[in-house]
Amino acid sequence: MKQLLIVCIALICNIFLTFSGEKMPANEVNPQDTLKVYYLDEVVVRSSVKETSDLKNLPTAVSVVSPRQLQDAQIESLPALSSYIPNFFIPQYGSKVSTPIYIRGIGARLGAQTVSLYVDNVPSFNPSAFDFEFQDIQRIEVLRGAQGTLYGRNAIGGIVNIYTLSPLTFQGTRLLLSGGNYGQFTVKGSNYSKLSDNFGLSVGAYYTRDDGYFMNSHTGNKVDASENAGGKVKLEWQTTPDFKAMFFANYDYLSGGAFPYMHVDSTASNFNEPSFYGRHLFTNGLSLDWVKNGYSIHSTTGFQYLKDDMKMDQDYTSKSVFSINQKQKQHSVSQEITVKSNADRKYKWVVGAFGFYDRRVIDTPVAIKEDGMVAMQRHLDVAMQRMGAPLRIVYANERIDLPGIYTKPSRGAALFHQSTLADLFGLEGLSATAGLRLDYEHSGIDFSTKSDGGDVNLVFNIPNRPIPPMFVEGDTLLQGSYSKDFWKVLPKFALKYAFSPTSTIYLSASKGYKTGGYNEQAFSKILQNALAASIMRNATKGMPAGMFPGGTTGTGGSGSEAVSLEDQLSYDPETSWTYELGGRYEMLGNKLTLNYALFYSRVNNIQITKLEDQGTSGRTVKNAGTSDSKGFELSLKYSPVRNFSLYGDYGFADARFVDYEASENVDYSGNYIPFAPRHTVNLGASYVHQFGYGAFVERVVANVQYSGVGKIYWTESNKATPTATEEGVELYQPFYGLVNGSIAAEKGAFSLEFWVKNLLNTDYNSFLFEASDMTTGKVNQFVQRGYPTRLGVTLRYTISR
Repeated sequence: MKQLLIVCIALICNIFLTFSGEKMPANEVNPQDTLKVYYLDEVVVRSSVKETSDLKNLPTAVSVVSPRQLQDAQIESLPALSSYIPNFFIPQYGSKVSTPIYIRGIGARLGAQTVSLYVDNVPSFNPSAFDFEFQDIQRIEVLRGAQGTLYGRNAIGGIVNIYTLSPLTFQGTRLLLSGGNYGQFTVKGSNYSKLSDNFGLSVGAYYTRDDGYFMNSHTGNKVDASENAGGKVKLEWQTTPDFKAMFFANYDYLSGGAFPYMHVDSTASNFNEPSFYGRHLFTNGLSLDWVKNGYSIHSTTGFQYLKDDMKMDQDYTSKSVFSINQKQKQHSVSQEITVKSNADRKYKWVVGAFGFYDRRVIDTPVAIKEDGMVAMQRHLDVAMQRMGAPLRIVYANERIDLPGIYTKPSRGAALFHQSTLADLFGLEGLSATAGLRLDYEHSGIDFSTKSDGGDVNLVFNIPNRPIPPMFVEGDTLLQGSYSKDFWKVLPKFALKYAFSPTSTIYLSASKGYKTGGYNEQAFSKILQNALAASIMRNATKGMPAGMFPGGTTGTGGSGSEAVSLEDQLSYDPETSWTYELGGRYEMLGNKLTLNYALFYSRVNNIQITKLEDQGTSGRTVKNAGTSDSKGFELSLKYSPVRNFSLYGDYGFADARFVDYEASENVDYSGNYIPFAPRHTVNLGASYVHQFGYGAFVERVVANVQYSGVGKIYWTESNKATPTATEEGVELYQPFYGLVNGSIAAEKGAFSLEFWVKNLLNTDYNSFLFEASDMTTGKVNQFVQRGYPTRLGVTLRYTISR
């Protein structure tokens, strides 16, 4: 496949080069995208289709990342943007099946996200679609704080908007070839052309691979070797000065190893079951824009199809205990229409409507294997001995399968409005923004899950009364469907005062919400309980009275029968209010730029993902009281001379549970929110040296960057699980920092770049969790190690017409 992709890309690019016309040096690809393009004030951006102010003047914390920034920092995917923006963090959890985003301490490790992602205004409904290879990005916007009024569901932490290049504004051909240690290899090619004065077409393709970074000592192979390939096409047609249409289609294919989890005291993984993640992701969108006298109309229709396959050894050891193979198929359709004022007047407004339909089918067979069956048999023998029953219940099979198919349809609709009034009370520079959104959502689940292989034999041990063994069918089946509706009202208020065109201060308050629903992963424990209850129920049928001391009837109940199945599966929406005070200033002739924000967020009905029975019985999602997050953000950029820049970004977020009683005797109130860092730091410098046109090397660009995050707690208790001999100690990742750098030599259309990531080979854990060993009962800690030093070279060839 690799060779075929390379040949295809080379052939396409060869054709493009033949018809490319006049060449321009690489450093002149975009006159706006120079060294000084580092912060919002220096990035040439279009106004949003929703906002009533341009991005520079929004009364909220917003960061815009330019193509030059992405290139200098070697950012090739969304997780690589982590900590580059204040209080913005994306951890590595071992595969692209989950890409959680944390902003200001608000995030979700699994399930519905608190930060939404849009690509060319098309939303992604599944975090399994968040991590893809970047190619020809025009800009990335990160809006921090609740954005519910204009964006609706799953935006209580913020929004990430990604925009790709337009063939109407850029024409040319781009080639990239990159290689590095650990078998890193990347090739990309794209072409942007105008087929007529008003019609543009762009096509592109990419292929990237690596040999993996972490060993599996059981197999002797790398755990996480991967391949990623994809392509895209984009068409834009400016039919008249008043109307433009844009269509795009992106395809991404991923295949590779996953989940290189290892014991905290080990340097390699050690498991025997397959560990794999593969994905097909197809996203397309159709945008229509009408510009009328005084207003504009924008329509975006989106479609996304995701099909993936995940295999995981869930005991993370070389024993055959239990494993999972999860497959998803998801179809998502969305439609949004906005009408916005476009005249430069004191009063600006936007109204809009949004609707979506999403259908996700999850096939999740769990297998309890040989060593797991031995452990379950041992636990069952102990339980029967404690009961004093004169018999032994023996599993009839060496394996139990727990297959399940879960269909999760959801649909929703919303109406929203936002207004901005300038020169409020006649005071020039003072403006007020107010907005309101009415959001409706219907969420449901259809399920069919069963056990296969859960039959048992009853072996009696009654003195002087021989009874032959009895075969008992134990398998059980759970089927049904549930649904619920949500209505939310999401307001927003903001005041902004501009002291000058380059100095502003603002105060805002906004509400957001994260959707509720049903958690299919809870069925792992529910089905195991149902299987145990079925075995006991069937075993007691027809048996002599008194066989079970205490009159046990075998219902398998442990208090759970008081809770309905729907209540065990469902969880409610969580809501938030964010209050923010911030400002932007440019000083010293725009050589010094300062951005700051102070914030406070309160999240009600927070959704918590819990590992049941220390990871041996799936995961549940439950609402757990309230939490808050408070802190500040600071961004500085200083360019004393044109060819030299210094920049720094710092974010602090104190995110804690305010009211969270995990159980009758366990109260986590006051504890830190797990998995969210308290600090993010990004420091860097960039230098450009010009040798002049015609020199052997015309320009050298050097960049160095330091990025750091921490402290990160790993559990809700903020501590390790206590043992019989000692109390649990604090369990967290201390603050750590990574040094990255690059130096590029440019000549005409060519650029040769040497780069390094994690230069000092800093050792850190990007993920830690606790899991119980079914065979020993011991609670172990497993980690996902951070990536080691990676270095390589990239050759770019850019033709601009």
